[in-house]
Amino acid sequence: MAIAIISCLEENFRERGVKSIKVLTGRSNTAAIRTYEQCSYVKDDEQMLEKRLDD
Repeated sequence: MAIAIISCLEENFRERGVKSIKVLTGRSNTAAIRTYEQCSYVKDDEQMLEKRLDD
């Protein structure tokens, strides 16, 4: 099911002229990573940094 959704989104993006897609998921989310890899996505070494600004 997830692969079908990704394929549908990719086709929609192609029709709109999008040339690349970047996906952010947690490193420990192995199921999502495996699914994206099955759809030919490639992991890179990019890191996301976050800071919470509590009230």
